[in-house]
Amino acid sequence: MAGLASKRARTVLVLVLALAALGGAYALASGMADAEGEGSLAAGEPFLSVSSEEIAEVTWTYGDATATMVKEDGTWADAEAAGVSLDQSAAAELASAAADASSSRSVARSQEDAAMGLESPTVRATLVLTDGSSVSFEVGAATADGASCYAWREGSEDVQVVDIGVLNAFSCSMADLYVTESAPGSSSVTAFEVDRGGDVLSMTYLEEGSDAAYSSFYQWFLQDGDALRALDTSKARTLANVVNRITWKSCVDTAYADDAAATYGFDDPVLTATLSYTNDDEPSEYVLVVGSKASSSTYYAHPAGSTFVYTVAAEKVEDLLEATYETLRPDDVCLMDWDTVDALDIVCDGEATTVSFVRTEEQDDDGETVVSTSYEVDGASADASAVSSLTDTIDGMESEGEGTIDAAQGGADAELAITFHRTASTYETMTLSFIRYDNSFYLVSFNGEERLLVNRNDVAALKEAVQAL
Repeated sequence: MAGLASKRARTVLVLVLALAALGGAYALASGMADAEGEGSLAAGEPFLSVSSEEIAEVTWTYGDATATMVKEDGTWADAEAAGVSLDQSAAAELASAAADASSSRSVARSQEDAAMGLESPTVRATLVLTDGSSVSFEVGAATADGASCYAWREGSEDVQVVDIGVLNAFSCSMADLYVTESAPGSSSVTAFEVDRGGDVLSMTYLEEGSDAAYSSFYQWFLQDGDALRALDTSKARTLANVVNRITWKSCVDTAYADDAAATYGFDDPVLTATLSYTNDDEPSEYVLVVGSKASSSTYYAHPAGSTFVYTVAAEKVEDLLEATYETLRPDDVCLMDWDTVDALDIVCDGEATTVSFVRTEEQDDDGETVVSTSYEVDGASADASAVSSLTDTIDGMESEGEGTIDAAQGGADAELAITFHRTASTYETMTLSFIRYDNSFYLVSFNGEERLLVNRNDVAALKEAVQAL
């Protein structure tokens, strides 16, 4: 019996220890749950019990930077940089985020500080009120649902769960509140030049086009000595907009002077970009100087004459550094101005056809000259819709890559050649040819260039349009 009693005693002891262990585990789990979103509620309780009107000064530390803004005569200003304007709306929102914060619940401050991000707070801040008193607080991590964050007011026993807006508002530097300069953002750019240490790329915009191009559809040109070379409109505009619509990654200096040029690489810039544009019909110019790399993903930059220094995306700078005629030239198969065409001589698979454009001028009821166009094929009246189908097919052809005549499997002979006879003062005669490249593509020969590839299906469609004349 004594043995049985002893055995029962040991069993009870084991059960007691097991229950104690379970209780401890539950308590630990409950504490962690509080750090993740469970706890006593205190909905609507003010976090700091101050109003935004009472706040006269805000000092906060985010990352490695500490900043202070002060309110003077109703206007927020950087306490360390006189003369630099702050975005008043953004500054007011930062102050209000703290003043308006309310607690949704309280969590006991304990050994779980690390789980709440308060062992190394994301933000430390102090508000100085108009009566001279102050209140300090810390903001830790976001809650698991991302809608709130953990915050602790100095002198409080508990951690409060407040809206995520407090963390978002204070996760910034003073420079993020500066009223920075804006790029022109002009819709009337007339020229763009990039000087890359003596390697100059110069583009000009001509609204009416130029005789340097066979088509008036080309309006952007590369200045090549005294000559102009047509550029792809979209590519040229995109390059100019790198500067025309540049956005800053950050502001790093508000009091730049030339004696600090070496600090940012402005003494030997990687490039200087000059944008010419019209502003209210007046010629204007914007010059952006890009210095050395600020990081692996940014460069230092500043507008000429400005005291501000910014960082800009490296990929944008590299677009400017790498731009050449080859990256900007048109990829159009044929962008013909049909009003300049008088006739087409077509050779398709050995069969020759001539299409004539017959234009007739008449006066309308208002005395205006109206030009009508009819067509002839090999001297006989032609169906206008069939000719329109041909011209539309040419207009709609798109390149799908590049090739060389040496790689053409069909040799140098064209299966289809269209010669344009034009009334223009330049490029009076032009020939568009299609040379079999491989089983999928044809090489285009046009305007003295053999570079672009088009899908064989497009050439087949063009042949069908010719045969339907």
